Amino acid sequence: MSNTLNPVPMVAVVMAGGRGTRFWPRSRNARPKQFLAIVGTETLLHQTVRRLEGHVAPERVFVVTTEDLAEETRRMLPELPPENVLVEPEGRNTAPCLALALVQIERRFPGSVMAVLSADHWIGDRQRFLEDLDTAARHAATARELVTFGIRPTYPETGYGYIESEGEGAVLQVKAFREKPPVEVALQYLESGRHYWNAGMFVWTLADLRAGLEAHAPEVLAPLDAWSRDGADPRTLAAAYRQLPQVAIDVALMEKAKSVAVVPARFSWSDVGSWPAAIEFQDADAQGNVSQGDTLLLDTRNSAFFGGRRLIAASGVEDLIVVDEPDALLICHRDRAQSVKQIVERLKAEGREDLL
Repeated sequence: MSNTLNPVPMVAVVMAGGRGTRFWPRSRNARPKQFLAIVGTETLLHQTVRRLEGHVAPERVFVVTTEDLAEETRRMLPELPPENVLVEPEGRNTAPCLALALVQIERRFPGSVMAVLSADHWIGDRQRFLEDLDTAARHAATARELVTFGIRPTYPETGYGYIESEGEGAVLQVKAFREKPPVEVALQYLESGRHYWNAGMFVWTLADLRAGLEAHAPEVLAPLDAWSRDGADPRTLAAAYRQLPQVAIDVALMEKAKSVAVVPARFSWSDVGSWPAAIEFQDADAQGNVSQGDTLLLDTRNSAFFGGRRLIAASGVEDLIVVDEPDALLICHRDRAQSVKQIVERLKAEGREDLL
């Protein structure tokens, strides 16, 4: 079986080792963001894999995750061969993750194009997504360029990196990758029409990923190549991983490569990065409130309540986010939702592993 729209043989790699700490207390170490049904009734991981159904064969879909999440990942995705859940001994950012996928996939599906996706993003317009994916795959195979996806900005976001493009058409050239900007620069990017949010999704041939890592980040690839030549024994992978730097694929490869293309996405996208982002997908009442679970709201506005087993009653409040779990209750202002990550860091520093 091959994908139905694209003659280029494709494999998909879903990165699924993140923790989603900004969704605490619902997201925990054993139940990270990609295991949650934040948007819709299916988990984000399910949605990511099933988005490829009928387009990329199950035996060509791989999920990379960490050892403590591997068993649950396999249980949640019975449609995938168990060996297609690739296990990192520890998370060391996206460059080691993709290098591990490369050395295992190129033995099974040489000559393929690799599509790299995140397990915890929301994508609308599935058909447009698949068409854009095919556009990127054909370009990667014929032009032999590394390809990324750009999301046209809709507001001056300061928490994303940006891609500056040049040229015209369905595939543009990357002029530069720009760091997360201050708001005044983000406004300039928004108005330019040439800047896109960096969604962290990529397409390249296996051969070009290998060549790029060998040229720009050999320290990421060499220990895994040695491990693969020695038989790729899972029991010895941890020793190889300890030699790897913690580095993102953007830094290790994309920002250094000489020829990189960007496909402006025609599909809607969100990284669902925090509780306010999740609120955007819920229906609000006449006072702007979003409620899940049993709630009783009096004179309450522009707030969100994510309940559990008990009633949440609120009176005379506004601009709050409340998340109720059996062992923890989060209450924060909507404008301070990014600080949830700091709460998790504080709990970790205090040894409160029972709440993580």
